[in-house]
Amino acid sequence: MFRQLICASLLGSALLVTMPVVAQEAAAPAAQPQQDTQQQDIGTLQAELARVEAERQRLADQLDSGAQDARVEQLESDNQQLRNDNQAARLDAQARLIAQQQRWFLIGGLSVAVSVLLGFVLARLGRQKRREWLN
Repeated sequence: MFRQLICASLLGSALLVTMPVVAQEAAAPAAQPQQDTQQQDIGTLQAELARVEAERQRLADQLDSGAQDARVEQLESDNQQLRNDNQAARLDAQARLIAQQQRWFLIGGLSVAVSVLLGFVLARLGRQKRREWLN
């Protein structure tokens, strides 16, 4: 009986030792397709990531160019406003210059007219005194 017990224990231990080996061998082929699937998923995700990254870069460039376009439009409108202000200042300065020229022309003309009139008056007065002297 002792022999049977030893044989049974040896057979049981052999079965217990071989079971995990069989289980590992059975699990290994199942893990291999799972790893292939995971690597395919990783490859797909990396491709998707690259595509999304390229799209993000394109949108960032487009946004940047859009911001530059808006900045250019803003600068052009500022430039046009400055041109208009400069033109208005030139016209205003030209109008003031013409008004000043007209004022000085009027002052000059009036001074000439007053001088001529004063000269005639003084000449008349001078003639009357001469006549009086001669008499």
